[in-house]
Formats: sequence, C-alpha cells, structure tokens
Amino acid sequence: MSSATTRTSSDRTDELAHLHARRTHRRIAALYTESVAEELDTNPFGPHTDRTARVLRYLRSLPIAGKDVLLALGDDGPWAIGRIVIGAAGNMLVEGEPFDDYSAAARTVLRRRQAQFVNNG
Repeated sequence: MSSATTRTSSDRTDELAHLHARRTHRRIAALYTESVAEELDTNPFGPHTDRTARVLRYLRSLPIAGKDVLLALGDDGPWAIGRIVIGAAGNMLVEGEPFDDYSAAARTVLRRRQAQFVNNG
C-alpha cells in the first residue's frame, strides 16, 4: 500500500504562489543595479526609467508587516518613518528623529526598502 499524501487544491495554490513569488524576486533582482539605486536616490519621485519603475513597483508591493512607511506628523511636516508591526500599539513603531524635508524622508524609506530587498535576496 502506498503512503502518498493527498494534495488539495489549496496545497497547489500555495505551491504556485511560492513559485510565482520566487520567480518575481529573481526577475527584479536581475533588474536591480547600482544605476537603479542611484536613480531612486537622486530622484525618488520620478519620472523613472522602465527598469527603475519595475523595481520601485516591486518595493512598494512588499508585504505590509515589517514595511517602512512615511508618516506626516503635521499638516505640512515634519515627517517620520514608521515600521508596520502587527500587535504593536496602532500596529506602528515610529523610528528615529523626524525629518523636516519630505524628500530626505522619502529617500530614507526607499533606502530601507532597498536594503530589505537586498538582504532578503
């Protein structure tokens, strides 16, 4: 008698989702170059080249838990960087000192997301 386990449709769905995530990560890793990082640092708001736009879209689509986000502390700044932590008060931990410059805060968030992408590669 065979000891094969029964697979369900949800098992196959999970398998395909994992395969898709792995292939997408590899594709974006191939696109991510020093010139892309430099373009994001120089011009975080765009317009961007196609390659940079694809990488940025991926960075923005990372899972919510653990994601660094930009928070406005007032009507027109200052801005802070928060990390989404499920279970923390408000599901958010505010990190570091506030920024008076929106561009500097946005660059910092992008750098953190890039570092997370590279380190989790």
